[in-house]
Amino acid sequence: MIFDHRIYTARPNRMGHFLKLYEEMGLPMQRHYLGEPFGFFQTHIGEQSRIVHLWKYDSLADREARRDTMEADPEWQAYRRKVIETDHLLDMRNQILKPVTFFNPNK
Repeated sequence: MIFDHRIYTARPNRMGHFLKLYEEMGLPMQRHYLGEPFGFFQTHIGEQSRIVHLWKYDSLADREARRDTMEADPEWQAYRRKVIETDHLLDMRNQILKPVTFFNPNK
């Protein structure tokens, strides 16, 4: 099992606009292709304007297959264009994480 850990940084005063766009357009497609996120957060204390989400996959191959299918969907491509056009985000980063042996995320 692996986790895709994503951190997006919103431009000042654009967090709400990005989250609304994501909730209306992006999240429904991701739920369809990727399943429910393992976690979805925004910063409260610390570096501001951060959106952090975690997606759980069986393996790198599982992640690649699901994301490739989503990327091929014209509606997902339209959503991505809309995010770029509205210029809500400054930065996007992701890491692939593996749980340590003593943590079972299925519990």
